[in-house]
Amino acid sequence: MKFNKLQRVTLTIAGAWVISMGAYAGTFKHIAVDGSFTDWAGIAPAFTRSAPDTTTSVAYKDIYVANDENYLYIRFTLFSADDPFTSHQNIFLDTDNNTGTGFSAGGRVGSEMLIQGGSGYQEKNGGFNEGGINGLDWASGPAAPGTDFEVRISRSATYGSDNSAVFTSDSLAFLLEAEDAGFNPVEFAPSDPGGLAYTFEAAPAVLSSNLVLVSLADASWQKNSSGTDLGSAWLDSAYDDTQAGWSAGQGLFGYTPTPAAYPPIKTALSAGPNTFYFRTHFSWSYETSNLVFVVTNYLSDGAVYYINGQEVQRVRMPAGSIGYQTNASGTATPVGSVDLFGIPGGPLLVGDNILEVETHQAPSSSQDMVFGLSLTAAAQFPVTLVDAAEPADRSVVAGNSTAFSAEVLGSGPLSYQWLKDGQVLSNATDAVLTIPVVLPGDAGSYALRVSNSFSTNTTRAALLTVTGTPVVITDPAQPADQSIVEGFPVTFSVSASGSAPLDYKWFKGTDFITDATNSTYTIASVQPADAGNYHAVVSNPVSSTNSRSATLTVLLDKTSPTLTDVQGSPNQVIVTFSEPVDPATAAQPGNYLLDRGVNILSVSPVIDNPAQVILVTSNQTRGSVYTLTVSRVQDLFGNPIPANSRKAFLSTVIVDGSFDDWLGLAPIYSGDSNNPTETNFKDIYVFNDASNIYFRVTTWDPTVLQIWHNNFFFDTDNDPTTGLTSWGGAEMLIQGGAGYQEKNGGFNEGGISGVDWLCAPADTGTNFEFRISRAATYDSDHLPVFTTNIINFAFDAENTSFQSVNRAPASGSLSYTLVESPPLPPGPLSVALVGGQVHVTWTGPGTLQSAGALVNSLWTNVPASNGQYVAPATGARQFFRLSQ
Repeated sequence: MKFNKLQRVTLTIAGAWVISMGAYAGTFKHIAVDGSFTDWAGIAPAFTRSAPDTTTSVAYKDIYVANDENYLYIRFTLFSADDPFTSHQNIFLDTDNNTGTGFSAGGRVGSEMLIQGGSGYQEKNGGFNEGGINGLDWASGPAAPGTDFEVRISRSATYGSDNSAVFTSDSLAFLLEAEDAGFNPVEFAPSDPGGLAYTFEAAPAVLSSNLVLVSLADASWQKNSSGTDLGSAWLDSAYDDTQAGWSAGQGLFGYTPTPAAYPPIKTALSAGPNTFYFRTHFSWSYETSNLVFVVTNYLSDGAVYYINGQEVQRVRMPAGSIGYQTNASGTATPVGSVDLFGIPGGPLLVGDNILEVETHQAPSSSQDMVFGLSLTAAAQFPVTLVDAAEPADRSVVAGNSTAFSAEVLGSGPLSYQWLKDGQVLSNATDAVLTIPVVLPGDAGSYALRVSNSFSTNTTRAALLTVTGTPVVITDPAQPADQSIVEGFPVTFSVSASGSAPLDYKWFKGTDFITDATNSTYTIASVQPADAGNYHAVVSNPVSSTNSRSATLTVLLDKTSPTLTDVQGSPNQVIVTFSEPVDPATAAQPGNYLLDRGVNILSVSPVIDNPAQVILVTSNQTRGSVYTLTVSRVQDLFGNPIPANSRKAFLSTVIVDGSFDDWLGLAPIYSGDSNNPTETNFKDIYVFNDASNIYFRVTTWDPTVLQIWHNNFFFDTDNDPTTGLTSWGGAEMLIQGGAGYQEKNGGFNEGGISGVDWLCAPADTGTNFEFRISRAATYDSDHLPVFTTNIINFAFDAENTSFQSVNRAPASGSLSYTLVESPPLPPGPLSVALVGGQVHVTWTGPGTLQSAGALVNSLWTNVPASNGQYVAPATGARQFFRLSQ
């Protein structure tokens, strides 16, 4: 069962698998899990399928695997866009590459660790979830649904139970599993037993000197100058670059009217094509960290550079997609000048690599095309500035963001320090300096100082000029004049634009209002002394301006409070008034009267709701109707409630965790202590009123009840042959406060609306109560869940591995017959003016009707509900009555 969390999986396996697993050779790569996939260049899929196995879940297509000394990396593609990191997808890892140990996941691997939604769960002892995993250091990308994903898993992860290492072998196997909406496993990648086996590749050697990978004069290239558009196929590692149209040659390549400006051209090119293609191979067998890969490049026009099919650089080429007819954006100036730049080492593979280059003509430069380069892996390379014009000067409007950067080359590790006006800028030690909100004080010059063990170099100083726009009030009608009844809140607003920062100050008349420094100003409870004129002064470093002056008129409150709601339980009554009430008069027990001999023992204001009080009473009879009469209670302005205001209520259960309202009610179930390590049901009580069904559950000490590890099954039609028959014909499951439909026999067929769950305590305890609304409906067809006056139910407790360990009752179900509550008697109509609206309230049955006069007038029904009708206090006079 899974509902947005980890739950158990039941797998039925016929027979025994005899599996012989051969591991895929590992690929050592440092991969940045950022959703760009550039680091996966050149890695062939370890698993692929041509068509999806299912249409009811995530469908896996390709799987790629790599590792470095710290992480296992997995990349996978899907046949269609989806989110593969929910509770419907699992990654099972057989970390010792032994199907005989761990949890048997689909009979395919012996999983020691499950990953679901980015969290790890131990399975080494054969259980589906035996506890957590520490140090998983999970990362995945992209975050949004898509078809291509990458993840990382720390090789240092440990089991939460004993802190022992998860990865204990140089080889492992893993399995990707996806489930349908009912959490049934329907997709396995790979499908065959044994999972996808993989052997960790050891870290390669560390390069301690500079190594030329491709030399300008000696490297052998394959070139294509046939004038044919090769699309993208020529970038594939398996592409045949010896076929027609290709020929071998050495650099420099080209034709030019100024050969003296370049080194000797060894391989001539013919004029005509817009695009020329070049490929050369080189071998790599080292760690890439702290190396800089330096390209010394001769190029007359523009080019795009690739390693193993992954783009790594552009020179004088436009942004966006590049096609055969795309022109270069310029030419080398002066002719024959050298481009010096670096390329990332991420796409490199241990073994054979391919450097691919496509050169493009610039407009009106067909008189030449020259290309040739050298590529050096440098472990000893001083800090070199690539572009003397970086960072560039910039002018920024205050309030906007800006960033400075400069391209530098140098073997690592590199240290960065930004300077402002020649002084060290604190906490500015990244390659890019970002100023999220530019302020006038940020104006000045900025330079980057870069150091490694061989040299230190400082860029030019870029000048930051900060400009600004004056403040403008964008809505001249704000703040608006307002007339507010005393005791009610009021808010004034002002809208302004201009360069940041905008500063707000509110004034009453000419007096500054302390701490009123936002674009809005609110008075929570207006008093007569607050009447007056209000305006805001808005300023920024450029200018300052005043808003219009708004007049606040305070209307005296002459409206009496009314009773809006009364809720009762056997020893207390919660009284809600239409507005905050005076604590002195509201706290007098003598101002309240209950019928049927019930006494008011004390009155307590509700601290966080000044319109409520709680009456502590002598014993009420649960399920009986009482009438509360209130007199002499005043609002905050001395207006008394109408004498003898009355409201009827049903004494019922209030879910607040106090349990006093359950006193005298016998449990319908009492169980024995039989599983002291898990939720251990002791007593179950049930009660209902017209709106809700209430349950109280106690457990045997010292166990506690954890809501997420318990399932409540309800047979709501009193027919064990319908619904989920394995649980007594349950039509509804409640788990974690959410309802799930089961009326058609499935474990989870969709949601249930209107459960109106309330539980106290909210999560754990040995004594708790909860309620379920009798008005709940199925999402699938909006039909009611409760269709008879008899319900049957059973409670299921699970351990932390979501395995069922206790049931109440031990077999069968408990039965409860709903008791119909007595109807509330019709109560008197109360009419109150609240904030410019008429509130008509009443209790009990009846239909509200209105008419324009008391006699010789037609009474019409008013569309009101829940004992309340609200209408604007405008228009013709109206009379109201309750019709039975």
